[in-house]
Amino acid sequence: MKREVLLGIVAAVIVVAVAVAFVVPNLFVQGRPAPQEIVVGAALPMSGSFSQIGLYFKNGFELYFSEVNRNGGVYVKEFDKRIPIRLVVYDDESDPTKSATQLERLITVEKVHLILGGYSTPLVQAQAPVAERYKMPYINPGGATSTIFLTEDGKRRYQYMFGLIASIKNLALTTIEMLKQEIDAGRLPKPLKIATVNENSDHGREYLAGLKEGARKYPGYFEIVYEAFYNIGEKDFTPVLTAIKQSGANAMLNDMRLGDYITMHRQYTTLGLCHLVVSYGPRGPEGRAIQELGTAAENVFGVQWWNPADPRPEVREFNRKWEAWVKERNLNLPSDWFAAISYEAARTLVWAIEKAGSIDPDAVWKALRTLDSPQNGLKPSIVVGGAIYFPEESGGQITNPFVVVQVQDGKPVIVYPKESATGTFRVNKC
Repeated sequence: MKREVLLGIVAAVIVVAVAVAFVVPNLFVQGRPAPQEIVVGAALPMSGSFSQIGLYFKNGFELYFSEVNRNGGVYVKEFDKRIPIRLVVYDDESDPTKSATQLERLITVEKVHLILGGYSTPLVQAQAPVAERYKMPYINPGGATSTIFLTEDGKRRYQYMFGLIASIKNLALTTIEMLKQEIDAGRLPKPLKIATVNENSDHGREYLAGLKEGARKYPGYFEIVYEAFYNIGEKDFTPVLTAIKQSGANAMLNDMRLGDYITMHRQYTTLGLCHLVVSYGPRGPEGRAIQELGTAAENVFGVQWWNPADPRPEVREFNRKWEAWVKERNLNLPSDWFAAISYEAARTLVWAIEKAGSIDPDAVWKALRTLDSPQNGLKPSIVVGGAIYFPEESGGQITNPFVVVQVQDGKPVIVYPKESATGTFRVNKC
């Protein structure tokens, strides 16, 4: 009898031990209090040379977060509840050193749960190592240069970076493909003689390399007769424009920041220059440029990651929401790719939180890694191609197509590729 009682006690102890081992830890996890809000940090250029774009990015992030919060917040399975999301922005003053410092402050001092990326190649190049060091997933809506993503031997440079705009090299190659189509149709001469002026950065050097690669691909079609670099923020392009005029070029294809494009093109117009085709890389048909340049912007084309002229219903809906948002805040920010891509960056982060069921950075990072191809991408999306994805072979940088957009009668018109076109390409009469 004593032996049976003893065995019963031992069995009871084992049952209790098993319960403690499995139930108590689970109760601890479930009992962990949920945060009152999910705090997302971003170091953006709210002052300095890129301040206009920083304002776009801040409002793009906030527009999407406001939509989420109207529905009660982000659903986080770990806490089985919806939690409001809030953006905290530090101003990096358009300075790469300050950009890195401010992002680190957001992580270590502000103790944000997660982060979003900034704008421009120099600032993103400064921020990326910080995100990598702290193992924070970094959705980058504003840096497109391939060297941000890939090492010289073609390996992924940063494991925690995810790029939402395709490479500058592919932007340049798209330019060449579109112009070749116009040459083949007899609307442009062969060879097309190109003058090119590019910002003195990895961004500008990659654009020039892409033009040269495209020219080599089609022998006899293109000839680069003049090339030069300029420093971002340049105020006087007269010497460069004079050299272009003397070069015999009939096409001008540049890679410039928005403010620099506006400055140069004003001077181009004042000097009475004319080329059959004129492009400033991704710049040209932005709403701000059309507003400031007026008729001088006519027929300038840009090869862009997105444009509000896209006829898809989801793009029209985004334009409607954006216009209402900026009107309510009395902001002069016409719908543009800066707005759309920052909005989609915020959307991608929220998707990853809900996919992970957690705000733990490692869990969110793993969720983002599943978006590895167009087939596995986040869709539908307003980005060109309709899907957000981050292929390993490109270092986590999206490889979706571009659209070529030309200013026609004061409005942006998509002229390439054919399946996206809302009009036909126009050649200047010089």
